[in-house]
Amino acid sequence: MHPVFLIPLLLFPNSGPEPAESQLAVVDAGVQASEDAPFAAADYRFLPGDYVYFTFQVAGFKIKSEQRDEVHRIALSYEITPEDSKGVALAPPETDRILTDLSPEDKNWLPKRRVSFMLPSFITSGDYRIHVAVDDIFGKAAAAADFPFRVGGEKMEPSPTLTVENFGFLRSENDREALKVAAFRPGDTVYARFEMVGYRLGPKNSYRLSYGLTVLRPDGKPFFQQPKAAELQSDSYYPAQFLPGEINLTTTPDTSRGEYVLVLTVHDVTGNQSYETRQAFSVE
Repeated sequence: MHPVFLIPLLLFPNSGPEPAESQLAVVDAGVQASEDAPFAAADYRFLPGDYVYFTFQVAGFKIKSEQRDEVHRIALSYEITPEDSKGVALAPPETDRILTDLSPEDKNWLPKRRVSFMLPSFITSGDYRIHVAVDDIFGKAAAAADFPFRVGGEKMEPSPTLTVENFGFLRSENDREALKVAAFRPGDTVYARFEMVGYRLGPKNSYRLSYGLTVLRPDGKPFFQQPKAAELQSDSYYPAQFLPGEINLTTTPDTSRGEYVLVLTVHDVTGNQSYETRQAFSVE
């Protein structure tokens, strides 16, 4: 009897041609300061509350042919989302489909779409982006891309607890720059502006804050008191990164000269926390 040798069966992967890599891509895309304007320069800064416009085209999609009537079709879907640097959406995404019949003359045609978004009012300066995701339904392919843009305005330092940033006295309520020397004359109105950060958010990014103030005379006695100067309560799609506050009080012509202290107290009702800051100004 002859010995029997067992020869192992080696399984090799399919050595046939690899499927072609999808050429689907977002092209000729960018952010704009107004509809159909040139793409914004890299150093252009939008401001909170501005509209950001975005234009894009899609290339590399599959064209489906129907031989019986020589109709060519494309089927695409897309989702456009403005995001912060952590990928959190600033506004609801814009979604739609592109379902189009093409004629032979349209062989070089590319679909073009425009969208716009309103930036939240309470976002800090920094880098943001438009995120684009496109699906080719016939080609079973997907493509995504990010297009950066910058926002100017207030710069804030994140805080784990309630605090006040960028406090400044102003000569008038329309001033943008704080006074380097907070000095006023008797009879002047004292203006101040600040931002609150580090408060807690509730359902639907809701917030509830209040603030009050006391102004102390040079001798330490109260000159002005307003325990509840303002209350802020609302919610928003995107979590407000800061909330602005402002103060104004009018002195009298016979107000004593000297250094005064403004005591600002902020209460975060949702987070059950409070913060107090003291800011000096003089009447000369």
